[in-house]
Amino acid sequence: AILGSSQFFCMRTQVCFVMFASKAFAASSVEHLLVGRVPSSVRRTLDIALAHGGSAVNSLQAAELLEQRDTCAVSAIFAVADELRRRRVGETVTYVVNRNIQFTNVCVKRCGFCAFSRTATSKGTKVSAGAHNNVQEEGYFLPTEEIVRRAKEAASMGATEICVQAGLPPVMQPSLYEEIAQAIKNAVPHCHLHAFSPEEVLYGARTSRRTVPEMLRALREAGVDSLPGTSAEILDDSVRSRLAAARLSSQEWRDVIEAAHAEGLPTTSTMMYGHIETPLHIASHLHQLREVQAKAVARGGPGRLTEFVPLSFVSAEAPMFRLQLLPGCRAGPSGIEVLLTHAVARIMLDGIVDNIQASWVKEGPRMAQVLLHAGVNDLGGTLINESISTSAGSKHGQRLTPEELRSIVCGAGRMPAQRSTTYQVLNRFAESPRAELANEAWEEAGKGMATQKAWRDGDTRFGSYHSLVKSPQWRFKAEMVARRKRDGSASIGHGRVLQTREVTTASFAMVEAGIASQPQKTVTYSPSFTVVPTFECFNSCAYCNFRARRGEPRAAWMSSDKIRSILESLRKSRAAVDEILVLGGEVHPRSGRRSAWFALIKEVCDIAQELGFLPHTNVGPLTRQEMESLSASNASMGLMLEQVSRRVYESRKGPYLRGAPSKEPGLRLAQLNLAGELRIPFTTGVLVGIGETEAELEQSIDAIAESHLRYSHIQECIVQPYRPGSRDTWAPSTRFNLEELPAVVALARSRLPRDVVVQVPPNLVAECPDVLRACLEAGARDLGGVSPRDEVNPDYAFPIVDDLADRLHEWGFILAPRRAVHDRLASWAFAGSGLPCTGQGPVARSTMNS
Repeated sequence: AILGSSQFFCMRTQVCFVMFASKAFAASSVEHLLVGRVPSSVRRTLDIALAHGGSAVNSLQAAELLEQRDTCAVSAIFAVADELRRRRVGETVTYVVNRNIQFTNVCVKRCGFCAFSRTATSKGTKVSAGAHNNVQEEGYFLPTEEIVRRAKEAASMGATEICVQAGLPPVMQPSLYEEIAQAIKNAVPHCHLHAFSPEEVLYGARTSRRTVPEMLRALREAGVDSLPGTSAEILDDSVRSRLAAARLSSQEWRDVIEAAHAEGLPTTSTMMYGHIETPLHIASHLHQLREVQAKAVARGGPGRLTEFVPLSFVSAEAPMFRLQLLPGCRAGPSGIEVLLTHAVARIMLDGIVDNIQASWVKEGPRMAQVLLHAGVNDLGGTLINESISTSAGSKHGQRLTPEELRSIVCGAGRMPAQRSTTYQVLNRFAESPRAELANEAWEEAGKGMATQKAWRDGDTRFGSYHSLVKSPQWRFKAEMVARRKRDGSASIGHGRVLQTREVTTASFAMVEAGIASQPQKTVTYSPSFTVVPTFECFNSCAYCNFRARRGEPRAAWMSSDKIRSILESLRKSRAAVDEILVLGGEVHPRSGRRSAWFALIKEVCDIAQELGFLPHTNVGPLTRQEMESLSASNASMGLMLEQVSRRVYESRKGPYLRGAPSKEPGLRLAQLNLAGELRIPFTTGVLVGIGETEAELEQSIDAIAESHLRYSHIQECIVQPYRPGSRDTWAPSTRFNLEELPAVVALARSRLPRDVVVQVPPNLVAECPDVLRACLEAGARDLGGVSPRDEVNPDYAFPIVDDLADRLHEWGFILAPRRAVHDRLASWAFAGSGLPCTGQGPVARSTMNS
């Protein structure tokens, strides 16, 4: 019996003290040695946990525990975690016999911590090789037959669980996940199917145009029994945006997990740590898991968190660490951080999530064994084909046999047991096979020499991740071709790899199916007229040819009377102009002049709408209130994302953004998502040639793709090359080579959803007609707004529309005008803004600048 937490404190920490204390330390008594050096606040927190359970420990108290480094303090934390473990689950340590099947490593996202995914990019570049993103050479996609074969093989080895996770393949069939689940369940109906992370569920829902609950219901009906709670990383968006800007948000992760629980699907939960997070981030993450579990328990039923798995960041091959893309990123957690994280997880989740798992593939068998004395009661699974950690540089192998897992447990003096995915014990084993040779479970485990030999054969039988990515078998491109021939569809995706300077019609044949949503030989443009109420801007971008400083003549604000006069004259001229492009410099959000500035922008839109035009506004980042207000006066809106990389934004080597706070990537990405939330048809794009690496360019395109998959609101993605102008002050060390632009277009086309049109500004490539043609061959299908003057790039005049049409006709393309809002989003614009619905589809051909 525990007579009191202080007495327990002294008794229980003696063992841990032997493990961690310095022999040189001297104390007058054991009590002084073990308790006297522990901070009083830590003692209070541990007393609370012992007396009232983990739910009584708050995030600040947990963060303090995580910060401890004194020998006695950390020993006390381990001892309390171990005691709470003993109270909840006893001395049994469980494991599951399972197999991981990661059916593809091709992914539309480029997360900074992931070395597993392979993405479409230019072949052979230094950055691509370092980031492991060559889909042509190393991208694989297992056909359904091979997935089923692996599941059957695992079942024959005694597996009770099949775990399925993978990359997010581009242009994915809406039913892919259900087809895989159904095929596995039909083949091995007795195996528990643990499949599809929240990221995959969200991706599947968006791809198939279903809600998350609808997607989960379809997966459950197809045979999915539970979900892995991966893709959590740290549930704090300030951290997540730096790790992977295109990743699902913290709230979205919670929404998917909670929806799964409501559907009756159990899930696990995870956390990746050891990179840029703080102890408070970890504590907050654990607190959020408590909230999720509380909802599940209140709801009742089988849907709830079954376990929590802390996952150490493996840095060796992770791009954000290896290529130094993320300032301040650590090389993973220290040993003491690993121990404390597991121990504090046990303390905070005590009585809430009973099972704390050590990932042997992350920590190695020895550390996993030590963790059994710091609150851990589960060692996870046999895995057989672990690929994620292995690709990141983990050195602990891809599988452990059941015998090896039992040996780890017995070596720690605990009782091993085989469990199901949902923690029902299937087999108990004695503490030592040598001591209990007659134990029936051990005898049963020793039967079937063929099975035991198969486990020992390892890589020879099961294959390895490194051999898979190097093998010519199951290449992603080949599998997509096979699926298209079999299904008559271009779905799943195209691994587009392009030699940067190899710009020919043939070199873009692979991306043609990716633009099937548009007439393949039609290229559109918007007959437009640009109105700039003011060029005044508080940002100071070195590459800018638009901005005027306050006080300069160009910075003067245009009067509303002048604006009305210009637009009335335009209407009277009967020019076939559909779109009024409203551009403007930015007044600082905290300036007292901001409200007057915004009122002027709004008035321009209102006048344009009144006169029968369709306004399209792009005046920089706006507040939610400003966006909502403008949405009522606009057919569509826009904002260039430019580049999502913070390294580019903060780089001292290329200070073109210094003094430009509204160019901050997180702010612009938030604006992109806000437009989606408000159902505003939106145009965005990437600016290339401003110091970005190829991997960073991919991240920017992926961020746009992810936002669109979330909200379906992006009309066009502009691929805009940086072109020097007479007013800019930037002198980059190297100029962007326009001949490389088609490669960027091909990259964007292969990674963006098919209903997002890729746009290239024709005036910025007018000097190189062959480049424009190559861009069209690469998948560009829009030339943007063609106005009498490009106010952003005033040194580059738009070509005459008739001449442009004739040139495109020679190349086999048809140039057609379009409206400011695309047909698929017309109901959003017209219903939301009150704009006159004057018909849809292309407008009359413009003679505005012919």
